[in-house]
Amino acid sequence: MTYIGVSTLIELFFIILISGGLAGLANIIRFHVSAFLNRLILILASLVLLEVSGLLLGTHHIVWMTLFFIVLAGYTFKLSGGLTSAAIGISLVFLHTEVFPLLIIPVYFAIGAAAGYVSQSIDNKGTNHQQWTEMLMNQSKHLQVFREVSTTMQRTLQQEMLLKVILTSVTAGHGLGFNRAMIFLSSNETQSLKGVVGVGPMDVKKGYEVWEKISEDKLRLRDLIEHNFDSNFTDPELNAILRSLDIPLDGKNVFSRSLTRQQPVIVNEIDESDLSQTLINRLFETEEFAVVPLINQGKNIGILLIDNIVNKRGITLMDTENILPLANQAAIALDHASLYQQIEEMALRDGLTGLFNQRAFQTILDDYFPSEVKDPGPLSLIIFDIDFFKVFNDKNGHLLGNEVLMKLAKVIEGSLAPGDFSFRFGGEEFVVLLPGTSLPKAEAMAEVIRQNVEAASFPGEETQPHGTLTVSIGTACTDHPAITSKNELIEAADQALYQAKRSGKNTVVTFKEFVCID
Repeated sequence: MTYIGVSTLIELFFIILISGGLAGLANIIRFHVSAFLNRLILILASLVLLEVSGLLLGTHHIVWMTLFFIVLAGYTFKLSGGLTSAAIGISLVFLHTEVFPLLIIPVYFAIGAAAGYVSQSIDNKGTNHQQWTEMLMNQSKHLQVFREVSTTMQRTLQQEMLLKVILTSVTAGHGLGFNRAMIFLSSNETQSLKGVVGVGPMDVKKGYEVWEKISEDKLRLRDLIEHNFDSNFTDPELNAILRSLDIPLDGKNVFSRSLTRQQPVIVNEIDESDLSQTLINRLFETEEFAVVPLINQGKNIGILLIDNIVNKRGITLMDTENILPLANQAAIALDHASLYQQIEEMALRDGLTGLFNQRAFQTILDDYFPSEVKDPGPLSLIIFDIDFFKVFNDKNGHLLGNEVLMKLAKVIEGSLAPGDFSFRFGGEEFVVLLPGTSLPKAEAMAEVIRQNVEAASFPGEETQPHGTLTVSIGTACTDHPAITSKNELIEAADQALYQAKRSGKNTVVTFKEFVCID
């Protein structure tokens, strides 16, 4: 029977105590270091355990205990770790054994390589799984965005609301998540792009403030759309600059290329030879942006410009691919809104003269009449018609009469100040509405119109009784104490017109039984 001496027991006790202490220390340290150092500590700890096992169990256990070390290192550090640990294991066995078994060399390297290969395969599968999971989550998020945007767009044909929905869906964290987005709409008249509206900050500091606000309020995409995102989170400076821009479509700049190719263009580095790029860089302090075309059935609707001024995240081809369905949907909605607006405009315009019609008159009168508006100031009305127009049509025909009406409409429009409205009331009768204008000023405007008509040259006017086309005018103002309703205002101006006709025509008569104060 073999007995273990006291000194040997003491040595074993200290070995176990030191090993346990080192293991505990390693366990504490690994929670405060990087992932790489964490793995390295694990391998070193296993190496210490290997040495301790050799001291406790004898050197004959080193051969198979080293296999544990090699497998662990291979699994932790992949193929390189497996091969390196195999070399270290061979060295340890060589140092601790009297007779070195040569067979372990290929066995150790084979096991190290196998452990590393298996670890690499598992890691690749995990990475692929994570990538697929992230892709599916992003696609699910994008589908949710498109669903909410589509639902909201179907509720309105108002351009302002549509622009708000588009920009919010592009920039909101629950949307596509870009830091900033701006919309430019095509102008057929000038062959250019006009800046309309943008969402996002002018600088990084403001960007973080907006994000903090959204985070604090826990706002979702639908919340941002429905609760007036523009007024709370847009930058007035950004929009003021944007609305001043008119970028020509010269066929050479990045905006023209995107619309011509009908494809997004990513600007990773500003091209100094492209004036549009240098302009965007200088005004909005962006080094990288993407231009996404808004096109519907070959028709250029505009451009969506996106960038990441805050987090500086690069814009990839995948980003633009993700935004294209939304851009196409936006282009269709904006085009329909534009057509609807044109139809609405046509419904409110006289087809011959282009002036507002009676329907528009009733709408605008409702908007500006004092009883409908808080503290609007006085409202004046001018009514006039062409003197002896029946005689003119009898002598010259209705076609020439139509030319006179069109020319007269231009004279009226040229006589008015900004904010005034002109209408064709029917036949040869016209109306001018002057918001915020007192009676004396309305009389002065009426006289300007009368003089301009008399001075203008009209086709066939030589057949008129006095050889000149003229108008008779009646005016009225809500300053008058007898005028308390819209109908009374119209009736008062009409009475004044009737009096102008009786007074010899080509004159201005004002409805003022009482004096109106300016």
